[in-house]
Amino acid sequence: MLDLLRKKAQSPLIQGTILIIALVFIFWGVGSGYRGTRNTVAQVNDEDIPYEEFQKTYERLANQYRDQFGSNLPKGLLESLDLEGQALEQLIQRSLLRQGAREMGIIVSDLEVQQAVEKMEAFRSNDAFNVELYKNILSGSGMTPTSFEDTMRTDLLAGKVIESLSRFAKLTPLEIKDQFDFDNEEIKIEYVSFSGVDLKKKVETDAEQLKSYYEENKENYLTEPQVKLHFLAFPYDSKVKPAIPDEELESFYRQNFSRYSIPEQRSARHILFKTSEEDPVDILSEKQQRAAQVLELARSGENFVELAKQYSEGPTGPKGGDLGSFTRGRMVKPFEDAVFSLNEGEISDIVETQFGFHIIKLEKIEPAYTRTLEEVKAEIEAQILAQKSAELAFTQATEAYERIILAGSMDKFSQNSDITVVQTDFFPRNSPDKSGSSVGMITDPAFLNAAFSLNKGELSSLVETPLGYAIIFAADKREPETALFEDVEEQVRKDYISTRSEAMAKEAAEAMLSALKEESGKDFTAAAAKFSMTPKTSDYITRSAAAGSTLPSQIVTMGFELSEEKPYPEEVVSTNGMFYVFRVMEKRSPSPGLFSRKENEFKTGLLERKKSAILASWLANVRDKAEIEINQQFL
Repeated sequence: MLDLLRKKAQSPLIQGTILIIALVFIFWGVGSGYRGTRNTVAQVNDEDIPYEEFQKTYERLANQYRDQFGSNLPKGLLESLDLEGQALEQLIQRSLLRQGAREMGIIVSDLEVQQAVEKMEAFRSNDAFNVELYKNILSGSGMTPTSFEDTMRTDLLAGKVIESLSRFAKLTPLEIKDQFDFDNEEIKIEYVSFSGVDLKKKVETDAEQLKSYYEENKENYLTEPQVKLHFLAFPYDSKVKPAIPDEELESFYRQNFSRYSIPEQRSARHILFKTSEEDPVDILSEKQQRAAQVLELARSGENFVELAKQYSEGPTGPKGGDLGSFTRGRMVKPFEDAVFSLNEGEISDIVETQFGFHIIKLEKIEPAYTRTLEEVKAEIEAQILAQKSAELAFTQATEAYERIILAGSMDKFSQNSDITVVQTDFFPRNSPDKSGSSVGMITDPAFLNAAFSLNKGELSSLVETPLGYAIIFAADKREPETALFEDVEEQVRKDYISTRSEAMAKEAAEAMLSALKEESGKDFTAAAAKFSMTPKTSDYITRSAAAGSTLPSQIVTMGFELSEEKPYPEEVVSTNGMFYVFRVMEKRSPSPGLFSRKENEFKTGLLERKKSAILASWLANVRDKAEIEINQQFL
């Protein structure tokens, strides 16, 4: 229906229908057999999830992706992520959490919410909660105190539920040790990888083969769709620079106060004695003793920079251990805690981190401060002017759109308007320069996405780009057609060679794997040599480090399942055009001293994993017992 209305928006006959439908939506909601209220997107037991709340959650998710990708947001990404489903699932989970907590007798009082909000650093100034700052920050984020405090209440409730369920999260010493050994078991893999790229020169082609390949794969050789457009452009006018009252500047500064706060920074140097998890106890002890000796030299007055150049094993050693300036959150916690506990010129005790033993000297403290209004005045003026320019362009575009609807078409609108309608030639998406238009926004992805999503005769809604707004009418469209063989012969040749060489690589890998399986105990290196391949050997890899290995993680995972009785996988592993044949050279348990050094840290992490699993099971149980109805009309 929406597509039909957009397509027929050029017709004055449809305008009354649009108004009637809009009124029906406003006053009566969308009808269905759904038993909830009109503006409810779902019902969890007897609790409604309002459409307004669903829409806000959806927009928040969508904005996260828009902020991440900016103007490079891939076409169709938001749709493919099913953001509506994600938003609804979040709200259902929250509702189930509240209801489950209520059954357990867990509540969060208004006082607890108030205290939690008042403790948040973002809302404090001069070491006290600031109500005005609180309201301004929320307003700038599009939230009200009520909506924010509801979110806080849910977070606190989740914390209480986790705390209550945590009493069931128990770990036995045997369970900890078994899981540690499982997570930290290591394997070393010997492998060869066959690549089609290496075999391309061996592929022979002739005209008959290429034409046959072309006929079998015609769907891959289509011409690009092209459009011919009529559009209106409403660019942001950077020349408009009205005077901005001081009161408006001050209001913007207050509402965005937090963005002008510069956190405390510290400059430090360090001397590092590197260690690794595999180091035996005697090596660790020796490194710690060397660190203690150098610490004594540093504290006796010897030049710290020279000591770092002489003894530090880290990459900053040649630079005298200089780490530059950094704020909290930039370094690993033990290191950060040490740095931020020192005074200028002080040298720390020995600090142990995952990288080794450190001796730290604090060079300088740059206190936290907030930039004054005077310092950021020009910056604020530019932001407000950009906002006003955007608002003006939006107003002009909206008024023009309404006039187009009332006129019945862009063509009739142009007859009574001084706004220029830009007309293009036919052009494909990847060559907007062939459009014949010099309007900058025609090359923007948002503009092109909107233009190429229209069918012939359709009018777009307002299209927002980084340069301004546009209203686009698809005057004509050329659909893709199968290209002539003569026009794509070179591409067909490349595709044929790539496909055939990849098939040859797979055949070779399968032949090698088959030979290894047929002849028990066959030498892996000798088998590879028959295919002119030299095996490679991985480092020792744990299950938890599979994702960071140079080998595909699926090979590492499969490697842990192999054994002496079954030394090879069932079939060749294929990934990214590579075909792997491999075997496990060695499996070994974690080094004896590793568990004693990591036990407490591992136990803490394992306990958190168990708590999360218990919470997930509890929530799944609550959901199984719940009656959940979804109003599909809103999705």
